[in-house]
Amino acid sequence: MKIVSVESQLASLPLQCEPWGDSFHRVTHIEIIVTDVKTDTGLVGTGFSHTSGVGGLTLKSLIDRDLGPFVIGREVAPRPLWHECWNHVRDLGAGGFTTTALAAIDIALWDLLAKEVKKPLTTILGGKCRERVLTYASGINLNKPIPELVGQVKGWKKDGYKAFKVKVGKPEIDEDVERLTKVREVAGRLPMMVDANQGWNIGHAARAINAYQHLSPHWIEEPLLADDIDGHAKLRQLVTSPIAIGENVYTIQQFNQYLTRGGCDFIQADIVRVGGITPYLDIAGLARAWNVPLAPHFMMELTGQVLCCLPNAHILENIDGGSLTDLRALTKPFKIVDGHFTPPDAPGHGIEFDRAYLKQHQVV
Repeated sequence: MKIVSVESQLASLPLQCEPWGDSFHRVTHIEIIVTDVKTDTGLVGTGFSHTSGVGGLTLKSLIDRDLGPFVIGREVAPRPLWHECWNHVRDLGAGGFTTTALAAIDIALWDLLAKEVKKPLTTILGGKCRERVLTYASGINLNKPIPELVGQVKGWKKDGYKAFKVKVGKPEIDEDVERLTKVREVAGRLPMMVDANQGWNIGHAARAINAYQHLSPHWIEEPLLADDIDGHAKLRQLVTSPIAIGENVYTIQQFNQYLTRGGCDFIQADIVRVGGITPYLDIAGLARAWNVPLAPHFMMELTGQVLCCLPNAHILENIDGGSLTDLRALTKPFKIVDGHFTPPDAPGHGIEFDRAYLKQHQVV
């Protein structure tokens, strides 16, 4: 089965909720780059990439002009092709722009392998370790006043979620403490995660995290710049609350450095940003060697399927308004039931894009 064409489409999809806000960003749209890889057997595999509203045309250009032509004529073989593609473009950077583009092709190749044997993706990945995975509700909600924040968490709890994540990063630590106290009152004894979005220096981070300690956060996410591996390792010695990283970490080498230096307690690799399913499986294996659980970032429709096949899966993120389902990008929405994600049983990954809706929001 050889690749005969690679075609991509970029759409800027509006959030179906109010804009997201954290310490640095205001997000109104999510960019989705959908890539179809066609083979000489007539099968088509679909992959995709994403941005938080910035850089989609750059990713599409790399797919259309460099990665796509590079794989045409090759056999459908995700692992060797991933490394050949990565070597082809990595002079532009080992991770980030390059891996985020590469993910669209890698995901399509895994989709093709599963479709060829008419099995779901979970079968191709070696089978399921669990039938479903616990999912937490995640909000990009630093811009919400306390009553709205509390209302959001109450809504999640009513919908059956059993764990919740909220943003911190207000100018004063006491204000964050007040917000988290109100959330803890709603969450009760259920896990409450806290996300700082790389907004602090090490001194402020230590003071803030210690100020939250009595509220028992399940983890503190990205307290420092993601590039500051030594800083996270030092911070972890100054606080008792667990630290989670990975949303903005792109290569297995960077994750290995975090783990070697004792810089984190949870790995949150984004399956798209690291380059797709192929490198995500390697990162998951590395985390397992260090006995560190997986709690990946974003794209629950795909990530949930992969997590169900991994022994060190901990929990799946569903960002309020940010899933492909919430963005109205799919013809067959995915549902979280009783706070859990269950993989589809259709051949391939089962993610079917609404091409007409994408076309309405196409970026050219």
